[in-house]
Amino acid sequence: MSSSSALEPLPVACFVTSHGFGHGTRTAAVLQALDRQAPGLKLDIFSTLPEWFWEENLSSLASFRSHQVRTDVGLVQKSAFEHDLDKTLSELGAFLSFCWEDVDRARKTLLETKPAVILCDVSPLGLFLGKELGIPTVLLENFTWDWIYGAYLEADSRFGPYIEQLGELFGSADLRIQTEPLCERLQEHPIVPPIFREFEQSPERTLERLDLPAGSRYLLIATGGIPHEYSFLERLKERKDVHFLVTGSFAQLQREENLTLLPHRCGFHFPDLVRASCGVAGKVGYGTVAETLGARVPLFAVYRENFRESSALRSFVEGNLPSMEASQSDFLNGSWIGRMDNFLALSLIEKSGQESGACEAAKLTLGIA
Repeated sequence: MSSSSALEPLPVACFVTSHGFGHGTRTAAVLQALDRQAPGLKLDIFSTLPEWFWEENLSSLASFRSHQVRTDVGLVQKSAFEHDLDKTLSELGAFLSFCWEDVDRARKTLLETKPAVILCDVSPLGLFLGKELGIPTVLLENFTWDWIYGAYLEADSRFGPYIEQLGELFGSADLRIQTEPLCERLQEHPIVPPIFREFEQSPERTLERLDLPAGSRYLLIATGGIPHEYSFLERLKERKDVHFLVTGSFAQLQREENLTLLPHRCGFHFPDLVRASCGVAGKVGYGTVAETLGARVPLFAVYRENFRESSALRSFVEGNLPSMEASQSDFLNGSWIGRMDNFLALSLIEKSGQESGACEAAKLTLGIA
């Protein structure tokens, strides 16, 4: 970045997959770091994540614009744990033609704002438009969709052409930043530590806001931002000695005996909820692993079956976090609750030494802006 451009707000476009909240939280952490290194970003975000998500996670930025644009297909989800491969395939062809209204809207915005760089969290749309318009692109990834689809190719050859097209798009990025926990290491690209958001409030303040006594500890249960209905809430109420903070598709914050039920939009900064907990239980995705590591608390991990990223996440968790594992069926039917005492006996990690890779990713991004 030249010295003259440093005097003016840096225009940046950002394309983010909406496959859960983990990619959005990762990107938000990088954007906050970017804003500290180049204050006053002129930021346009393209995603189908809700507006409130960006408002809550980018509150430190002076301003930004959010555009409701679908930036990839990913895997079409039936639920937090199940995906629909047939529906995914049916949507990929239309999406990868890049001949639809959202593409035109995004293109028009980029022509108007003339961003210095396009940051893409596994979004092929941003890479496609950057290549078309001659704008430098940065790919931020711990996996890419062509790699994910490769696991299904033997069972369904229809993925083949899409894997090839996406591989070319992901390979076209001017800078590819790989972030741990990483699925496929490519030595020619820079690698950064896990990226997680910074904390905003102390554990004491979080407990106070939750209306829990000072010194309380609770178990946080989450499914990574994808709607899920829990079947085991009544079983949790039997554990009177433990408080449970359960996030999900609740209409509002509710208190039921030893449960606090939180909607996804709850007014709390999720990393603060993680740090004030005695551990996290639930579906494991990138964001859950990175932010649990950042908070230095144990993880009761539920890995998605038939999802290629899961093996890489499991290896990382087993090597870096005190953890236990529950199968999808054990989690969904509540049988994992019978092993809770063993989980609560796990030691917390020493509270030092882990820094987010967000600052390093932001520095690398500025290097090509």
